Amino acid sequence: MKKIIILLLIGVSIFTQSLNAQLDLAFISNFSANPTNSFNQLSWTIASNQAVYSFEIEKSTNGNDFKTIAVLATTEKLNAENYTYADTANSADKIMYRLRVLIKSSQHDFYSRIILVKSKMKADDGTRIMENPVRDKLYFNYNSTKVQAADIKVYSLTGKILISQKINSFKGNNLITIPLSSGLTPGIYVLEINTGIVNQTVKFVKQ
Repeated sequence: MKKIIILLLIGVSIFTQSLNAQLDLAFISNFSANPTNSFNQLSWTIASNQAVYSFEIEKSTNGNDFKTIAVLATTEKLNAENYTYADTANSADKIMYRLRVLIKSSQHDFYSRIILVKSKMKADDGTRIMENPVRDKLYFNYNSTKVQAADIKVYSLTGKILISQKINSFKGNNLITIPLSSGLTPGIYVLEINTGIVNQTVKFVKQ
């Protein structure tokens, strides 16, 4: 009986040491979120990148029910690596995020700490990007106070004008579609709507 107990204790000890080692490999630091008017920018650092298979980004508005909103595969870089993700569905006043870390050599997965983000999006903003991130077309809602012409521009983050066109809007909500050229590389861009009196800008993510 004593031998059985000793063997069980040894087995538990080995499992615990293995689990602690995996936790060390899965160690996440600098997990944070920077809220803007257009999206919440999540960022984190993984200690041992080669040991991780992927990250599942989970989101909740009540702190209890978390849903996966994206899955990011790891890069091929060894040791420490930095990751970012832009969540554009940030209309809720308070949003909680956590990371589920899937380890390559284990059936276990681990969770990061939960971070709370208070959205900066205002309820009276007149422009909303639809289906953000976008692909080959940019859809957005634009609220106009009257029938009028408006200049639509898409800028890079360096301020370069990439798309420019005019539209005729009617009073109230306008659903606008702008085709995006294949030369527009994945990244973050700025949409500007200018009526000569009111100027609105909003960021969007091109996949």
